[in-house]
Amino acid sequence: MSNYFLCSDPILRDKITKSLNIKLPPYVLRSKDTRVLLTTLFSEWLPLSTALLVSVIESLPSPLVAQESRLPALIDASPGASHVDPTLRNAMVKSKISKDDPVVVYVSKMVSIPESELPENKRRTGMMTGEEAKEMGRRKREEIAKARALQDAAEADPMNGLTSAIGGTSLNDAVEEEQEANPEHLIGFARIFSGTLSVGDSVYVIPPKFTPAHPLNHPEPKKVTITALYLLMGRGLEPLKSVQAGVIFGIAGLEGHILKSGTLSSQLEGSVNLAGVNMGSKPIVRVALEPESPADLEKMIQGLKLLVQSDPCAEYEQFESGEHVLLTAGELHLERCLTDLRERFARCEIQAGEPIVPYRETIVRAEEMKPPANKELGRGTVISVTSSKQVTVRLRVMPLPAEVTDFLSKNSSAIKRLYSDRQAEEKGKKTDNAVDDEESGEEDTEVVAGAGILSLEEFKTQLQATFKGVKGQRDIWVNAVDQITAFGPRRTGPNILIDTTKDGICGRL
Repeated sequence: MSNYFLCSDPILRDKITKSLNIKLPPYVLRSKDTRVLLTTLFSEWLPLSTALLVSVIESLPSPLVAQESRLPALIDASPGASHVDPTLRNAMVKSKISKDDPVVVYVSKMVSIPESELPENKRRTGMMTGEEAKEMGRRKREEIAKARALQDAAEADPMNGLTSAIGGTSLNDAVEEEQEANPEHLIGFARIFSGTLSVGDSVYVIPPKFTPAHPLNHPEPKKVTITALYLLMGRGLEPLKSVQAGVIFGIAGLEGHILKSGTLSSQLEGSVNLAGVNMGSKPIVRVALEPESPADLEKMIQGLKLLVQSDPCAEYEQFESGEHVLLTAGELHLERCLTDLRERFARCEIQAGEPIVPYRETIVRAEEMKPPANKELGRGTVISVTSSKQVTVRLRVMPLPAEVTDFLSKNSSAIKRLYSDRQAEEKGKKTDNAVDDEESGEEDTEVVAGAGILSLEEFKTQLQATFKGVKGQRDIWVNAVDQITAFGPRRTGPNILIDTTKDGICGRL
């Protein structure tokens, strides 16, 4: 109805736009597509960015309130949580920012930044200092002197001058210059939970397997010095001298000390290991990689190592066969990783094989399963006909009640005894001598609740009572005990095969 009135009634449309103080462009007003008109109207009236920001401000708690409610559960989930220093725990929960409070920083990932993007290497737009002007003048004079020397040599002996010019530039120098033109540096993407961290401070790098119960176990945490702190402004970095609790920032000086994620702490005794909390998902897509040129193999390997460090969801494996495999969280993530690998980290052409997704399944409730293919048969039922069309087999699979499964698991010795007695009877032996089951290869050592192995009658009686005690499923298992023809797996497990044919074709116990 809104589409119709907005397009067919210009007066109503103008009234709405004037009341909302909105001015629509002329090309939108002339458009015959109602969706364009509606989209522009709503974007001018209630922009998505503004609506989202206002919703966050009004609905979400402040960082201080949120940290106080969420951090206790996070600390309790860390390894050795009972040995965490109460002073450190309180400083984290209360977001204390004093220099006397312990410093705890969580580094969620290592981000790869080109050297030219670092603030200390960016070219300033203001006037140069005297030292910078002198250095630039010296380089210019060296370049002019070198060019004049080559020109004089070429005029004296043209062939010799050409040889000298060619010899002065080697292929290795060109390759090295290209590789060193803009190397990548790893910056930690971090959040500080307590205390104040400044440039030049020394903190412990807590390894992933660290526990405060045994803080000096191998690998022992090492101290590092913070070389730089950055404020993350989109893709840009702004240098900082110090950061306080609650700030999300970039940190330099961790390259070679933290692989993907880690914890920094000013104290070792009673520290917390936030990197030990399992908060991520394992990658599910794997793809084999190889460089188009065999000479670029080392560049590809180094690029994969950089990629894995900068992306916490990516993993790299090298199989015994020599195959290099990249594991990612999905196909879109794989495309992003391959683009970064080719353009930033490896800087060479790479061929990727077909993505492989491992097949996985799990147990779900019956109501969550897909409907059966044949609704007339019901769930878990299949029908098969022999090639001669003389025999039809109908098989239905149902889960046993938990009480019955527990009973069969506890009385596996009685089930073995049943098979032994039947084998002895078939071979004409005495029923008192038990015959070991060749398939199981196990000894009958299990005793039921100190009362010995149940006899056949006792086993059937107790099993029937267990089936009758099942709530809501008595009708299904009324005659189940008398129709059992086999147990499994390996004739001793808690699974049963029931023969519901009238003549008992499969035989019964």
